[in-house]
Amino acid sequence: MRSTLCGVVGIVLLAAGCTEVGERTQLSVGYYSIHGRTFDELDQQIALHGPPVSGVGRALAATNIRMVPDFRFVQEHGQCFVKSAHVRVQAHVTLPRLASGERLRNDLSRNWSNLEQYARLHEAIHVSIADSYALKAEQAVRSLPPEPQCETLRANAVLLFRRLMAEHESEQIQFDEDEKERIAQLIARTRRGATTPAATQ
Repeated sequence: MRSTLCGVVGIVLLAAGCTEVGERTQLSVGYYSIHGRTFDELDQQIALHGPPVSGVGRALAATNIRMVPDFRFVQEHGQCFVKSAHVRVQAHVTLPRLASGERLRNDLSRNWSNLEQYARLHEAIHVSIADSYALKAEQAVRSLPPEPQCETLRANAVLLFRRLMAEHESEQIQFDEDEKERIAQLIARTRRGATTPAATQ
């Protein structure tokens, strides 16, 4: 049976609480508890309790990213100009947490730790991609030429924003595609560490 860990799309392991990532990006984090001392037990717990991801099922962790635009316009001297353009990024992360008192065997613990470290970097890049596109959208909308009517300029801003958000989604998907082999290798090492007998002391 295919491991749930192999189906991870948005792996996330970030700091707890609600953290300002950047001036336009806010991150909130929640947890679900898992029990187990072996790879298979952890995998089964993730399959039962992990966050649902469209097209994947239950995953180790997941992030929902929402872009919230705030574009303001002003009519002056017969022309409508962009007065301000801001895009907020709201990222909500759902993470696994070993139940209190759970201890993994040393070899599995080391490999699980490596997987978690990779996950932090992986998700940091996802958030960075989102933040960069929010900045790109702000700059692009501010650069729109004036129009005689604010309705026209507003429509242009919306179309431009939607196009950039489509590009953003494509880049996020491509990043996950590019990382599939790397995460598969890490998962394989974690499984091998879970099934290899511990060395005698």
